[in-house]
Amino acid sequence: MIQREIIDLIEQYQVIIIHHHVNPDPDCVGSQLGLKYILQASYPDKEIYAVGHLDGRNAFLGKLDEISNDKYEKALAILVDVGDKNRVVDSRFLNAKAIIKIDHHPLTESFANIEWVDTSYAACCEMIIDLYVQNQDRLQMTTEAARVLYAGLLTDTDRYYFDNVTGRTLRYGALAYKYDFDKQALYADIYYQSIAELKFKGFIYENFQKTPNGFAYMKLSKEILDKYNIDPNYAANCVNTLANILEITMWCFFVEYGDHIRVELRSRIAPVNEIAKRFGGGGHKLAAGAKVYSWEECDKIVAVCDETLNNLNNH
Repeated sequence: MIQREIIDLIEQYQVIIIHHHVNPDPDCVGSQLGLKYILQASYPDKEIYAVGHLDGRNAFLGKLDEISNDKYEKALAILVDVGDKNRVVDSRFLNAKAIIKIDHHPLTESFANIEWVDTSYAACCEMIIDLYVQNQDRLQMTTEAARVLYAGLLTDTDRYYFDNVTGRTLRYGALAYKYDFDKQALYADIYYQSIAELKFKGFIYENFQKTPNGFAYMKLSKEILDKYNIDPNYAANCVNTLANILEITMWCFFVEYGDHIRVELRSRIAPVNEIAKRFGGGGHKLAAGAKVYSWEECDKIVAVCDETLNNLNNH
């Protein structure tokens, strides 16, 4: 069982450093910090670090560590919720003695000593809880670990709405929920919105574009984000503002950052990860992303998405 192999390797190292992906979401940060807290409780004599960068929206999940380069000389690096080397925050993980990858996205690149990649999990936090469940003789769950893992499960499944949710997902959500953390405070941190954010979503509803084939998209330039005082990471995570609209079956947000445009693709019927791959990205079948460098590239993505839906609608 691969979960046992992971714990076997963890037990061989004194220093363990956990990394996340660029623009981390609560599932990514929750799995990172949840694993850190579990390992700290289970192996108090080990040095366990979680490194990377958090934006203000995810600050409620906890704090990350700053460590020196020499920590990697004899360390085990663990990558959570990320499959590609170039999407890992802090490339120092390449200097570690060994690498473990834990990811619920389709495999795109193989490079770690142990790669636990399984798309049957609805969230990476579900995988971390499963790691605990399969190794309860060696691992300890904590209230703080349960809090951040529950946050990741809640958000990555859209409150258990997505079709990749299974009975296991619900059982593991219940396992985390039984711990005595403040659920109402957690919901407030995740779901409460400012007036500025509500006005921004109003702008989206008023201005998104839709093709006759059912593809909707929103281009969010730096000027728009500045006007509404909205962080680009928050804007990108608003992509599902266009979900659950009867006339829309595929949708996309294009969000301008300083030097690139972040692409967030979603669908109810078409495999958008294949579209994302054509533009250097990837992800799940119905939720994927990419990074492009011009609005002209965005127009090409719009054309491909619309053509994909047109072909589906005519067959």
